[in-house]
Amino acid sequence: MMVLLASSIGLYAQEGKAKDSTKTANIQEVVITSLGIKRQARSLTYSSQQIGGDDLTEVKTPNLLNSINGKVSNVQINRASGGAGGSVRVIMRGDKSTRNSSPLLVIDGIPVTNSIGGGPGAPTADAYNGGTDSGDIFSTINPEDIQSINFLKGASAAALYGSQGSNGAILVTTKKGVAGRSNISFSSSLTFDKAYSLPKLQHNYLQTTPYDPSTGSAGSTGSWGQEGSSKDYVKDFLRTGTTWTNSITFSAGTQKSTNFFSLANTTNKGIVPNSKFDQYNINFRNSSKFFDDKLTLDANLMGSIQKVENRIAPGLYFNPLFQLYTLPRGVDFDQYKDYEYLDRTRYIQDQNWFDKTGSTRQYSQNPYWILNRNKVTSNNKNLYTSVALSYAINDWLTAKLRGNYTYFNSETSRNLYANTAKLLANPNGKLYYDQLETTALYGDFLLIGSPHISDNISFDFTVGTSVNDKKDKITAIQNNNLKNANYFELNNLNWTPTDTYKIYYPHGKTTSVFASTTFGYKKLAYIDLTFRNDWSSTLFGSSQNAFDYESIGGNLIMSDILQMPKAITFWKLRASYATVGNALEPTFANPQPTFNNGVFGNSANLPDLQRYPELTPKPELNRTFEVGTEFRMFNNRLNFDFTYYNSNVSNQYLTKVEAAPGLSKQSGTLIDMNAGKIQNTGFESSLSYDIFKTSSFNWTATLNASANKNKIKELLPANFYDASKSLFTLAGGNYNKLKVGGSFGDLYGKGFMRNADGKIVVDKDGAPLTNTDNNIYLGNPNPKFIIGLNNSFNYKNINLSFLIDGKFGGHVLSLAEAAYDYAGVSQRSADARKNGGVSIPNAVYEDGTAYTGKTDAKKYYERIGGQDAPNIDEAYIYKATAIRLRQVSLSYTFKMNSKYMQDATVSFIGSNLFFFYKKAPFDPEQVSGVNPGGVGVDVYGMPITRSLGLSVKLNF
Repeated sequence: MMVLLASSIGLYAQEGKAKDSTKTANIQEVVITSLGIKRQARSLTYSSQQIGGDDLTEVKTPNLLNSINGKVSNVQINRASGGAGGSVRVIMRGDKSTRNSSPLLVIDGIPVTNSIGGGPGAPTADAYNGGTDSGDIFSTINPEDIQSINFLKGASAAALYGSQGSNGAILVTTKKGVAGRSNISFSSSLTFDKAYSLPKLQHNYLQTTPYDPSTGSAGSTGSWGQEGSSKDYVKDFLRTGTTWTNSITFSAGTQKSTNFFSLANTTNKGIVPNSKFDQYNINFRNSSKFFDDKLTLDANLMGSIQKVENRIAPGLYFNPLFQLYTLPRGVDFDQYKDYEYLDRTRYIQDQNWFDKTGSTRQYSQNPYWILNRNKVTSNNKNLYTSVALSYAINDWLTAKLRGNYTYFNSETSRNLYANTAKLLANPNGKLYYDQLETTALYGDFLLIGSPHISDNISFDFTVGTSVNDKKDKITAIQNNNLKNANYFELNNLNWTPTDTYKIYYPHGKTTSVFASTTFGYKKLAYIDLTFRNDWSSTLFGSSQNAFDYESIGGNLIMSDILQMPKAITFWKLRASYATVGNALEPTFANPQPTFNNGVFGNSANLPDLQRYPELTPKPELNRTFEVGTEFRMFNNRLNFDFTYYNSNVSNQYLTKVEAAPGLSKQSGTLIDMNAGKIQNTGFESSLSYDIFKTSSFNWTATLNASANKNKIKELLPANFYDASKSLFTLAGGNYNKLKVGGSFGDLYGKGFMRNADGKIVVDKDGAPLTNTDNNIYLGNPNPKFIIGLNNSFNYKNINLSFLIDGKFGGHVLSLAEAAYDYAGVSQRSADARKNGGVSIPNAVYEDGTAYTGKTDAKKYYERIGGQDAPNIDEAYIYKATAIRLRQVSLSYTFKMNSKYMQDATVSFIGSNLFFFYKKAPFDPEQVSGVNPGGVGVDVYGMPITRSLGLSVKLNF
C-alpha cells in the first residue's frame, strides 16, 4: 500500500501501513494547518490532533465520522437514531452556540458547506413526529479517498477561517497519486448487523379488554389484563442487516503530473424490513506542474449519490417499532404480516389491522403498512469540485488562487396512502415533500512568504482575501386533500388553508481579508499573530456588518533551551488567545415569505416582521485562551500532549423571546435578539506509548482523555426579562433548556410532588402525585469525562487492534420507557404485578402521614408513565455513563512476490460489540436529532446494533 507522509523537507512515499497515526506530530513533521498551509509541527502554538486514513478504513461505517469516536480527544460524536448513513453531531470542546456548534469541514485546504437534508420536519425530539434525517456531507465521503484528518479544536487554530471556523475545523486531506509509481487497490467489506439490548418487554400479561375479531372491537390500549402467554414478535420482525462496501482506487504519476481516481459503493440492508441505504461515490484528483515546476495545478472532483428508504424517524406517528413494542399482548401479530387487502367498495388497498378505527390510539397502524404505504424515501446528490493554482514567484514567495463549487440536493418524500390512520391522513391520502438545494461558491487568493531575515530569526507570513457565497432553495409541501386516492402529483392536489406550500431562498455572502505571521527565534521559540476582517451580508444594515478578530500565540521548545535528561526527546510549552466572530445564518437573518396556497392563486403569508425591528444583529464573539505542553520521551516511543482551555462565547442569538410588558414597543410579542454568554472550560490529553517495539513484534497503546465543563454565564438582560426565572428552550426539542447558572443541554420537565423534606407525596391510592411545574431540573446529558483507549498489536504479518471508549457522567431521559410502562408492556410492570405492587421508599400522604404499603402496579405506572410523554419525567431519568468495546480488527497480510500484486490483507472486523457498563435502556450516545434540542432524549429510536464481518484489501 502506498502511503504519503509529510517530512520537514517535503513529501515522500513510503511502503507499508501507517502506524501510530493518532500520535501528536513528530518533531520535524510538516502538518496541514488553516487554509491548507504547511507548517512544522514544532512551530504550532495551539493544539491539533491528526489521524491517518487507515484509522477510517480499518472498520468502515456508512458515515466516516462514526469511525473516529474515541480516537481523538475532546471530540464528541453522536449518531442520529435513524439508521445507516444518517447525520452525526460533532462537537469539539463543548457546545458554544444556541444555533450551531458544529465545526467547519475543510477539504484540501478549502472550506466546504456541510448541508443537512431534512425530511418532513427537521429531526427533532418531538414525541409525535420527529422528522426524517436525510444525512449530511460526512456520509457522502468515501473513506478510501482520505489520506488524513486533522482536528483543529480551538479558536486559535481555526481563526483564519473566520466565522466558519468559530467552532473549530476538521481538515480532510485527500489522497494523491505518487510520481513514478502506479497502484491499483481494491477493498471490500461485508458486515452483519444484529440488534441487541432491546427494550425489556413482558409477554405474560394480556390486553386489559381483549380484541374481539367477531365484533371488530379493538379492545383496550393497555396490557393490564389476566396472565397468559403472548409471542415475542419483536425478534421475528427485526432481521439481520448487512452492510457491503466496495471500493477501487487507481493512482499513477510522473514527475510532472499525478492522478488519483476512485469508485465506491455502499449498500446497507437495515434491521427493519424494507429499509435500505445505497451510495455511489466517484473521486478524481490531478496534480500537475508547469513552467519548470513553478506553477502547480491541483484539481479535484468528488461526487456521490444516495438513495435511502425507510430511515426510521423518531417519534410515534411513523415509527413501526413503537407500534410493535406496545402491541397489546394477546393480539396475534402473525395475521397482520399481510398488511393490506382489497377494499371492494373503493377498489383500493385497505390496511389490515386490529385497530382500524384508532380506538386504542389515534395513530395506531400496522408496522408493515407504515414501511410500505407510509414509506419515506430520500435521494441525495452531492458534487464537490475544486481548483487550486500555486505559483512560485521566487524561492521565498508563492501566490495561490483557489476556488471550489459545492452542489447539494436532498429530496425527501413520504406518501401516506388512503386508509392510513385518520389522525394522520384524509381518506384519499396525504403528500409530504421536502427539498433542500444548496449551491456554494468559495474563492480565495493568498500570498505566502518565508523571506530570509537572519540565520537566527525566521519569518513566515500569509496575506489574502476570500469570498464565500451560499444560496439555498428550500421547498416544503404538505397536502392532505388529494383529489384521487393514492395519486401523489401536484395536479392531483386540492388546496385548503390547512395545506402548505413553502418555498424560500436564503442567501448569504461573506467577504474577507486576513493575514497571519509567524516569527521564530533559533527554532527555540515561535510567535503567531493573525488578523481577519469579515463583511457579512446577514448583518447588512446593522452597526456590525463588518467585524474583525485577532489571535496571538507563542511557544517555547524547552528541550532545546534547557539541558534535558536523556530520556526526554522533546518538550514544548505553548499558549494562545483568540477572538473569533460568528455571523448569523441566512435563515435567521433574512425572514422569508411562506406561500400557503399562494402559488395557486390564494394568499401568501408574509414573515413575522414584528420580531425583527427589535433586532440589531451582532456577530457572536468567541474569546478563547489555551495553554498546553507536548512531551516526547525514549526516542519518541512515548508521546504526551495536554491542553487546558477556556472559551466564552457572547452575543448568543436567541429567537422568539417573549418581551416583558412595557419594555418594548412590541411589548408582549416574540423578539429575536442577541443576548447571553456560554462558557466552556476543560482539558484534553493524548498519551501514546510503544510498549514493545522489536523487529517482529510491536504493541502500541494510545489513550485519549478529556473533560469539559459548560456554564451559562448570561442569558436575557434583566432590564428586558427576568433572567433569574427565564428558561430558553433550544431549537428542535421540548426538554433541553437554558438557564443562567446551568449548562448547555440541561433537561427540564415534570417531577414527583415532594414535601418540604423531599419525600414523595402520594394520593389516597398510593399513586405518586405530579409536580406540574414543567421546569424542574432533571439532569444534563453531556459526559463529564471521556476516554478512548486504542491498542494495536503487530506480530510479523498479523495485526490485532481494539478500541475501548467510555463516557462518564450525565443523565438522559427516555420517553419510550414511559410509554411501555403506561401500556403495561414493560417487564418491570409485569414484575410489579407478580410482586403485589410497587414499594415507594420514604413516601407520605398529602397530610404528611407515612405511606408504607404497596401501590397497585397499574395505578403506579399509569401515573408516572404516559402514552405520548411521561406524566412524571423524573421517573425516566437514567445515568448516561457507558463503557463499550467500540471496535475490533484482526488481520493477516499476505506478502506477494509478484510484479502484479503487492499484498493482500484479510480482516475479521467488528464494531459496537458490547458494553462493559451501561445503565440507560438505550444507547446514551444516540440522539433524536443533530440540532441543539435533540440530545439526551430517547424518542422511540432504533435499537443498538452489533456489527461483525470480514474485509479484504488487495494492492496491485
